[in-house]
Amino acid sequence: MKSFFTKWGLTLSLVIISIHFIAQFLGEEYKVVEAISKAIFLPSLMMYLYVQPNVSNKPGKNLVMMGLCGSFLGDVFLISKSLFIPGMIAFMMTHIINISFFNKINGFNQPKSNLLKTTTIILVGFCVFIYFQLSGGMGKLIYPILVYMILICSAALMAVHVASNKGTKIIANNFWIPGMFFFLTSDSILAFNKFNWSINDPIENIGLVIMITYGLAQFLLVKGFQIYFTTKSIDA
Repeated sequence: MKSFFTKWGLTLSLVIISIHFIAQFLGEEYKVVEAISKAIFLPSLMMYLYVQPNVSNKPGKNLVMMGLCGSFLGDVFLISKSLFIPGMIAFMMTHIINISFFNKINGFNQPKSNLLKTTTIILVGFCVFIYFQLSGGMGKLIYPILVYMILICSAALMAVHVASNKGTKIIANNFWIPGMFFFLTSDSILAFNKFNWSINDPIENIGLVIMITYGLAQFLLVKGFQIYFTTKSIDA
C-alpha cells in the first residue's frame, strides 16, 4: 500500500477530483458521489505526502499535515451549506499553519523583496475592493470573512517571501506561490458567488470553476511540500 501511494498517490488524487468534477457537472442525482469524492480528496493527497521517502523524519512534516487536516475539515464542513462558518474556521487554521511554516523557512525579520512589497499593496487593494463589493450582502459575516481574507492574503505573501530564500526559491516560484494564488482565486470566486452572483445573477457551473482552482491550489502546495521535504534540510 505504501509503495502504491508513493508512486500513484497524485494520480489517485487526480482521479478522485475528476470524479468530483463530473458528479458536480451531472447535477443533483450525483450529490452523494460529489460529496464523497470531495471528502476523500485531501486524505489522498495527505497519504501521498506522508509516505514519500525521507518525509516522515523531516522537521515541519507534522505542521504541514495539521494544515492539510484543516483543509480536509473545511471540505467536509462545506459539503453542507449550514456549516459555512465551521468550514471557514477550519480553513483559517490551514492558513495560520502555512504562515507559520513559511515563516520558519524565511522569517518576518528577513529582508523584504520588492516583489513582496508590490504584492502586499495589490492584496491590500484587493481586500478593500472585496469589502466594498460584498459587504452589503455579507451582513454580520463581513467581519469574520475579513479576518479570513487577511489570513489567506498573509499566507500568500509569506509564500512570496519564501522565494527570497535561495534554498526554496524554485519551489516557492513554481509551487507555493501559484498554489496560494489559486487558493485565493477559488475563495474569491466562492465569496462573490455566495454573496452576490447566486442571488442576483446565477452563473451556471460556477462551482466547477471554484473546485478546479481549489484542486490546482492543493496539488501545487502538496507537491511543493513533497519536493521541499525530500530535497532540503532547512528546518521548518
